[in-house]
Order: sequence, then C-alpha cells, then structure tokens
Amino acid sequence: MSVSTPSITSFRDVDSLRERILSILLIIALLGAIPVAGSKAYYAFRKGAYLQAAAFALAIALLLVLVALGRSPRSYTIRAWGLILFLYAGTTAAYLTAGLGGNGRIWLFGVIVVGALLLPRSQSFANFIIAALYHLGMGYAFSQHWLPVPPDEHLASTLFFSSWIRTGILMAVLAAIALVAISFYRGNLENTLEESQTLNAILETERQRLESQGKLLHRRLEQIRMAGEIAHIANTILDPDELIERAVNLVRERFNLYYVGIFLVDERGEYAVLKAGTGEAGQKMLAEGHRLAIGGASMIGWSISNRQPRIAMDVGEDAVRFANPHLPLTRTELALPLISRGEVLGAMTVQSERPAAFDEDDLTVLQHIVDNIATALHNTRLYQETQRGLQALAETQRRLFSSAWESLMPSEIKLETGSSPDNENIYQMSVPITLYGQSLGEIVLESTQPWNDEDRAFAEQAGAQLALAIENVYLTQETQRSIQENRLLAKITDQVGATLDFDTVIQTALRELRDLLHVTEAEIHLTAIEESATVE
Repeated sequence: MSVSTPSITSFRDVDSLRERILSILLIIALLGAIPVAGSKAYYAFRKGAYLQAAAFALAIALLLVLVALGRSPRSYTIRAWGLILFLYAGTTAAYLTAGLGGNGRIWLFGVIVVGALLLPRSQSFANFIIAALYHLGMGYAFSQHWLPVPPDEHLASTLFFSSWIRTGILMAVLAAIALVAISFYRGNLENTLEESQTLNAILETERQRLESQGKLLHRRLEQIRMAGEIAHIANTILDPDELIERAVNLVRERFNLYYVGIFLVDERGEYAVLKAGTGEAGQKMLAEGHRLAIGGASMIGWSISNRQPRIAMDVGEDAVRFANPHLPLTRTELALPLISRGEVLGAMTVQSERPAAFDEDDLTVLQHIVDNIATALHNTRLYQETQRGLQALAETQRRLFSSAWESLMPSEIKLETGSSPDNENIYQMSVPITLYGQSLGEIVLESTQPWNDEDRAFAEQAGAQLALAIENVYLTQETQRSIQENRLLAKITDQVGATLDFDTVIQTALRELRDLLHVTEAEIHLTAIEESATVE
C-alpha cells in the first residue's frame, strides 16, 4: 500500500530558496554584463585605456567563476559576496563616470537589496552599514579631490560633500524601508517554509505509517489465507503423514521461515519423534530418526511437558534449547504444542534466521494453525482406528460366512430359453458374484447377439444384487440360529433354576444339554479349588 503526497513547495528550506535566487541573479548579471562590459572593454582597448579594458574583462571573468562555483554545495557565501562585490564595482564605475548624478546610487541601492535577499540578517545589516560608509567615503574622496572630477559640468555637485550626505540620507531611508519590507516578507516566507517542512514531515510520517500498516495488513491476510488452506488440508487429507508433510511446507513457504518441523509423542510418552521437517536439514534428521526427550533440555520437550508454547527471540540467550547442528543459522525459535481434546499429540517447531522474527499476531495465527493440525491429526487417528475396526469386522464376517457358505451354496442353477441353431454364433458373458471380498461364483449368460456396455453394466448390477440377496439369506439364518440358541439357553436356565438342590441342578443341566444338543453321552467333571498362598 503506497500513499504519495505532493510537496507544498519546491524548496526544502530557506537556504535552498536563497540558493535558487542567487543562481538566477548571477545568470542575469552574467547575461547583462557580457554585452555591456564586453563592449566597454572593446572601446576602452581601442582608445588605449588598457587598464579600464582589463577591469571590464575581469568583471566578466568574476561572474563566470561565480556561476561555475554553483556546483559546489558549500560555496553559497562566497558566491553571494562575490555578486555583491560585482555590484560594488558597478557602483564605483558609475560614480567615477557620472558622479553623484549618475546611476551609482541605483547600483548601490541594488547592493543593499541583494544583500537583504541573499545574506543572513546580521550580514545583511553589516552590508547596509558598509554601503552607507562607502557612499560617504566616495563623497568625501570627491570633495577632497582625491578622485578625478566627472567630465560633465552639470555634475559639479559631486564635489560638495553635503550633497553626498543629503543623497546618502535619502538613500538610507529608502534602503531601510526596503530592508524592513524584505525582512518582513522573508520572515513570513521562512515561517511558511518551516510550516510546509513540518507538514511535509507529518505527511511523510503518516505515509510511512500507512504503508507499514498496509504491508502488515497484507501479511495478516496472507497468514489468514494460509490458515484457511491448512484447515482445508486438514479436512481433506486422512493420511497423518501426508497431512503434517503438507502443513510444514506450507507454513515455511507462507511465513518465509528458515525451518519448520513437527514432532509427535511416541507410544511410551518418553520422546518427541520428528515426523516431518522442511528442507535438506529436515530430510537428514528424519533419516537419523531425530528425537528429543520430553521435559528435557529442548524447547520441544519443554513445550510438550508444560503444554505451553515457548519462544526464544534470540536463541543464544535461551537456556532451554537444543542446539541443532543441522540448523546453524537459527536466530528465533518457537515451539507450539499440538493439543487436541486435552491430549498432547506433539509439538511444532518454527525457526527463523532473523532475531525477534515473531510478534503477538504471528503467535496467534501460528497457534490457530497448530490447533487445526492437532485436531486434524486426532481425526485421522480416529479414522484409522475406525478403518482397522471395520477391517477386523469384515474379516470376521468373511470367516463366518466362509464357514456357512457350504451349507448355503446351492447346486448349479441353469435356465434355458431354447436351443440356438448350430450355424449361429454364440456370445457368452460371465459376471462374478462377490461378497465380503470372496468369490461366490459367476453368472454365465449366452446370446446370439453381441453384448454391449449397457448389457454388461446391467449384468454386473444384477450380480451385485444377487450377492446382497445371498447376504440377506445368510444374515436371516444367522439371526434365526442366534434366536434358537438364546431360547435353548433360556430353557436350560429355567430348568436349572427351578430347584435349589445341588445334585438336582447338575442332573438337570446334563439332561437338558444331552437332549438339546442330541449327544449320546454328557458328563460334568468338578474339581476342588486350590487354596492360594498367603502373600505377606
């Protein structure tokens, strides 16, 4: 489950916004300086003012270096002050060219505004102070004739320091207003960016939480689906060996585990014997007849003995655990007892290569799976016991019927509907008559017409019905014989019970047995009861 949230702003913080603004300003300055400064350098060079031409070329080179430094993540401060120095250079050139009446004040105002945009508050204020001192310094230098007077006569006010003070005050007021406005909007922008960062962090945390919950929900659904598959297998497979083999492989596959095995308690109740194990390790242990003592120093033995699950989140710290050399990578182990109708049938071991691999929900699902396996094992055992009982009963019935069949068996029965011409083909079909797995004979049919599948199916049904009829005759006779025997026994009991004299009882019993069983002689031999030795 994936949740995506759009970013509120394209900038992560104030520093990234300043970086973006600085890069844009540098590119604009470079694009403007190349034609302007390039042309001035060209004309200065033609006039022989080589120093002035070199200054213009150096300005362009400085901008190129500042733009190139944009790829370095820690060059922001150098690039920002480099741009401001470039503007100071432009201011100086404007003052030297046109004095106080030229574009120098605009350049200097740009120095203050750019500093306010790009520099931190403390450096921005320092830049404002430097710009003011620079302006007054240039005015004082002109008034003292330290700098050459601009060539235009109407700029003679450049020589008066008072004019520089008045324009400086006016420019300072305008710059202060600009600084306050920029500081106000920058503060609001910083707050907005911080709020957007906080909101983005909250949304990211929520996205991760929802994604984690989605994965957990998907895992739980897979586990529930697997529990359903185990229940289906338990209801359809009646062979216990096949049942536990399918169960351990399915649990290992669905839970992505290192090893899963099932132990069953032996007949004596002394050992838990491995009956199914996954992977190559499981096959080796099965071949070795791997078993663990119940109640011994193993998690399986402890779980069976205490009828409780046991988990080791880190097997190296659990004192009750058998260190299996076939499973060296086990970090987490879980033993779950197989209990059905109060009887402990065995236990299932679940092992993972990851430490602390199971949580409470995993334990709940695995315990539900183990309960289903235990119930299925109990049912398969009952089924097998029932089948053995039915087989024994069928064998007894077969023996009894075999002994009685000779008296029931009639002579050959033949029904003729007429003789067929000698020149016609005779088609014969034999259908066996079976009862209790024994052949009682066969039905032989002859016809001048070929037999088809429907005829054979009908004949086989007739043979089955005939076998049932023979069984009914046998059961009826057996019932009548049993009733007769019960009557004889009742008669003997009544005759013997009619007197309380011991000799009369004996004589009556002998006489009734002789008459009822049609024997020529009947005797009863009585022996004395030997006294048993006294045991001290």
